[in-house]
Amino acid sequence: MLKVLVRKVLRVLTGHRAVLSVLLTIGTLSTSTFSTPSTLSTSSTPTTPSTSSTSSTLSTVFCALTPSLAAQPSSARLTTTVEALVASPVFFHGKQVVVRRDVEPAGTLMRLANTSKPVFVFWRDAPNARGNSEVRGEFWDVGRLERTDSRFANVNFQPILDAAANGQWPARDQVFMILGASATDSPLPEDPNLRALALAPERYIGKGVTITGRFRGANLFADLPQSAGTKGRWDFVMQSADAAIWVSGVRPRGKGFDLDVNSRMDAGHWVKVAGTLRRDGPLPWIEATSISEATAPTEAVVEVAVPPPPQPAPTVVFSTPTADETDADRSAPVRIQFSRDMDPKTFAGRVRVSYGGPVPPGAPAMPPNFAVRYNEGSRALEIRFASPLDRFRTVKIELTEGILSNIDNGPLAPFTLTFTTGG
Repeated sequence: MLKVLVRKVLRVLTGHRAVLSVLLTIGTLSTSTFSTPSTLSTSSTPTTPSTSSTSSTLSTVFCALTPSLAAQPSSARLTTTVEALVASPVFFHGKQVVVRRDVEPAGTLMRLANTSKPVFVFWRDAPNARGNSEVRGEFWDVGRLERTDSRFANVNFQPILDAAANGQWPARDQVFMILGASATDSPLPEDPNLRALALAPERYIGKGVTITGRFRGANLFADLPQSAGTKGRWDFVMQSADAAIWVSGVRPRGKGFDLDVNSRMDAGHWVKVAGTLRRDGPLPWIEATSISEATAPTEAVVEVAVPPPPQPAPTVVFSTPTADETDADRSAPVRIQFSRDMDPKTFAGRVRVSYGGPVPPGAPAMPPNFAVRYNEGSRALEIRFASPLDRFRTVKIELTEGILSNIDNGPLAPFTLTFTTGG
């Protein structure tokens, strides 16, 4: 096991020589070297570190490479399809996106053409969108906003409401907008790269493709919506520039490499995949037939970007019954509300209900069967029992490890709710 770990560490360090060089430099540079708070260019002149400082820095590097720098986080902008925006709006909400779609008039407004739900476009400058253009901007689900939100003081929502929601504020996941939009020509190559597949998959469906990109494990860094799903146990995400795609059909190993889809240490390795582009939902995926190691594109300047602070992990903010409540209604459902949008699929098999304490004579040892349902609008889990709970019993509700946020796969810490039923 030790030899395997050493080989993996050496592989990670070898694949990130440029980054390692920059990190060794950081420890000896004065703060005046930094041109911005978040970026350091390798053009700065390094000084020679001492043996002791080098040893300390190498220790820091080892920790930093797992998982953040080894993963080489993707761009803040996401290249995707309009179908994915509409299918997974909570994932893209508030993010910079790129889609390839014509824009058409909708009364006094503009919207993306041929969408199942309206996506209105508000241009940053005078619109100049020709056919087959890339539309870039900030994507928002109108139903997830408050009309009084000061961030949108310059947005007149009323035309949107009149055009799409009969003048009423829409529910979540129904009406969308792209703010600060711009358009640029988007010619597609005959031999596509990863970005072309993510941007315009309909052009290449059923065709043989060969692409190069970073290995990102089983969507370990939320490059794609979690709801996109996978096809098998070895499936993984590849990422390059501002685009990502799922790969299925091959295990990520070959001559000189063996990558773990569940290990962030292995993320960031460049691989080349050949196969056929498929699509059976809003996002494309590659049915691969071969995989090999690849070389990262040559870059003149290597920059180390300080990653943004992580989003807070989801927590339970309210429940009914409340914790340690007595005389709880035996027939009422249990409701647990969360601080963030949750992935409904991750509740399966992770909700447990049991009675606590000694079993009274003639009383059932186990609670009745129950069903769970997640309400996205209220961010609440509802547990409904097939029959009333036993009277005067302590009831324990457990949410076990593995329940995730629907936005960035943030994990919910295991949670326990205990209460006592009434008569």
